[in-house]
Amino acid sequence: MTTEDIYRQIKASQNGQDWHHKNCFGCGPENKRGLHASFPFHEPSGEVRFDWTIEKDFEGAPGYAHGGALATLLDEAQGVLCFHLGHFVMTDQLYMRYYKACPLGEELEVRCWVTMVRRRRLYTKGTVHLKKTGELLLSSKARWYDMPDRVFSRMFQGTAFPVDIILKVLEENQKRGKEIRKRLKKEKLRSE
Repeated sequence: MTTEDIYRQIKASQNGQDWHHKNCFGCGPENKRGLHASFPFHEPSGEVRFDWTIEKDFEGAPGYAHGGALATLLDEAQGVLCFHLGHFVMTDQLYMRYYKACPLGEELEVRCWVTMVRRRRLYTKGTVHLKKTGELLLSSKARWYDMPDRVFSRMFQGTAFPVDIILKVLEENQKRGKEIRKRLKKEKLRSE
């Protein structure tokens, strides 16, 4: 297969595992101690949305999730969201609000969305609800630093993912992000 053929096949990312390395603590399938979440992109809303069950390995108080594991889940979900929209980011600030203890072995609904983009900063929010009741268990706000291509290239040089291919995926993600923003803006204007 030629490089041209590879570039023709590049599409916008659909989940975190499309571009992350296999040992990533958040989504890596080969990380024995990781969360193993896929962080799928929900194109109609422009969000990351998924159901997830926290396992006993991430226990804090008996029968309940450790707050750090939940913070990791929302940090990763919001960061992957930024990638799905065409930004390679690094966490600048992460704020967590815990409303109620999160039980182990229960299905959760995770949802993350972008609230604002300013210069080299992105702002996101995320929530975790108990699926069977809809009860809000925790929420998060984050600020992200949009990394320059030169820093990104240096970080991924020599890894399993060629830098030029990841940059092409980011380009496709940016195109999709612009289309989604236009569509959502039109829908909002129509509803007003």
